[in-house]
Amino acid sequence: MKNIICLLSFLIIAFTGYSQEYKYAYYLDANLNFVSKEKAAAIGKAYEQNGLIILDCFGIQTGQKVFTATFKDSLLQVMHGQYTSYYEDDFIESQGDYNENEMDGLWKTWDKYGLITDSVFYRKGLRTAYGKYKYVFNKNYRLLIPTIDSIKKDGYVLIYSFTDSLKNTFYEHELTLDKGIEKLNFESSFTGNSGLLKEYDSTGNVKMDSVFNRKLEDAEFPGGDYEWRRFLQKNLNVEIPSNNKAPSGTYTVIIRFAIDINGNLIDVGAETNPGYGVAAEGIRVIKLSPKWKPAKKYGRLIKTYRRQPMTFLVDNG
Repeated sequence: MKNIICLLSFLIIAFTGYSQEYKYAYYLDANLNFVSKEKAAAIGKAYEQNGLIILDCFGIQTGQKVFTATFKDSLLQVMHGQYTSYYEDDFIESQGDYNENEMDGLWKTWDKYGLITDSVFYRKGLRTAYGKYKYVFNKNYRLLIPTIDSIKKDGYVLIYSFTDSLKNTFYEHELTLDKGIEKLNFESSFTGNSGLLKEYDSTGNVKMDSVFNRKLEDAEFPGGDYEWRRFLQKNLNVEIPSNNKAPSGTYTVIIRFAIDINGNLIDVGAETNPGYGVAAEGIRVIKLSPKWKPAKKYGRLIKTYRRQPMTFLVDNG
């Protein structure tokens, strides 16, 4: 954010008549440089609160709020206090505090569905600890606009990890949410590379084991990424959309799949479907794949997930 603030010039004008009782307006271009009102792509509206300047930045064309930031001064030189950025639908994208232009304390990030994806702790601008959230949905939400309630109702697998770089500790757990019921699959706790792994069965019974490797080895196609690309190029029928009378254009499908502990590709499906047989062709090719080298975590084989984009170009000339 400091880079953004450095782009701001010092054009400040009086501004009244808004519900927040804004005192200042800052006209900005697409790069957040100050410009005249006629050239503005965004407008920053600011008001005073508890001796600080609260700036709300809106897109000129859409009226959509882009971010809210707190400053010590009306020239926007010293960011000090809460900062919040927004998606186009007013969902919060990220939120945290600045202290004298440096990130400080807990910062959180959410995806467009409103699910938290990251939590990071800063001390005077330095990242000291961070948590990450990875979701595998039971339903293909990339084709929909879901709500938090619908996501929870349909279920997901959540993998949460927390790393403290100062203490050299690491914690991770995986849980499944199905029909509103949470089930803990495993949890691990490390200091350095030595840790304790707890695995839970379907009845909730726990099996504990000491582990000495927290490294993740991802699944791999025989021969690596280069051979995987060759496999796709060799087997993909790029004429499929043309054969199905698609207009000139670019058609991209994203195929999701999992690699189980035996290296088999399972749960193959399309996240996007541009039509003209493209999704079906992508699924067909993925299912032709030979076995992969399965992923490993904590020195043990695990199921892992992949996403593969495929692009078809149609030129009817």
